[in-house]
Amino acid sequence: MRIARSLPLAALAVLALLSGGCDKDKKEEREDPKPQPKPESKPETKPSPESGGGNLERIRASKILRIGVKADSPPFCFQDKEGRPQGFDVDLGYRIARHLGVQPVFVTVATAERIEKLKKGEVDLIVATFTATRRRSREVDFSMPYFQDQQKLLVKADSPIQSYRDLSGKTVAVIKNSTSLDNIRIVAPDAKIVEVDSTSQGFDKLTKGEADAYTGDGMALAGTRLGAADAEKYRIAGEGFSVENYVVGLPRNDSELRNHVDEALTDLWNSGSWTRLFDKWLGEKSPYNMQAHFQMPVLPE
Repeated sequence: MRIARSLPLAALAVLALLSGGCDKDKKEEREDPKPQPKPESKPETKPSPESGGGNLERIRASKILRIGVKADSPPFCFQDKEGRPQGFDVDLGYRIARHLGVQPVFVTVATAERIEKLKKGEVDLIVATFTATRRRSREVDFSMPYFQDQQKLLVKADSPIQSYRDLSGKTVAVIKNSTSLDNIRIVAPDAKIVEVDSTSQGFDKLTKGEADAYTGDGMALAGTRLGAADAEKYRIAGEGFSVENYVVGLPRNDSELRNHVDEALTDLWNSGSWTRLFDKWLGEKSPYNMQAHFQMPVLPE
């Protein structure tokens, strides 16, 4: 199945065509990140403070940046056959760590626990298809956006569902504590919601007929479908119905760390590294066959 090359114009009104990320700095180190060790689940380090800053000094002293990533959201974050983290978000985390002059340690986080792990200091950053919302801003801080996706539906190929407008009375699986859960309640208030803990659980509900659709970010759904042994039995139904701005999640009130992360993202964009990451994981030569329609909102000098 050919993945759509562009997102609906209505959802992209605030976007410009890819431009700033195309200038390639010859000084940029272009090698792919080296394979990382298996993600740690319980790092034994001093928790980050929820406010007051000081995290950057601690990170540089320890020479380790603990990055929360998911394990079930290809092509952004997933695990290879050896259990090592891979994907766009993982490569992004590697480059942020390199910008800070430290080594990355990737910590597996589930969707529902990302914020709590950050607040408790079990991770220093969240780079895990994390969408910025006003509600979340009361608990954590954000970097500038580094990607944009849309929420969509995954259904069986023979399903009568063509879009979210057909969900009245239908059962929809969705990950708990996600923006997808908030959005589906708005666009399909008459749908029957089944909350799950992970992408694999949501897809399992769909395959067993316990849900008529599984909803989430479009690229994650496409990755789930492509990873299935019988991918032709499933399809993405209809257009997207939300705007999901992916950001790096950070501890609150630490402008020093946030500024350095934003500097890393700015360098990533201006050097053309963002474009190379996109081409690697989502571009025309990847299974997703996508074209970039995203402009990172970097600030001029």
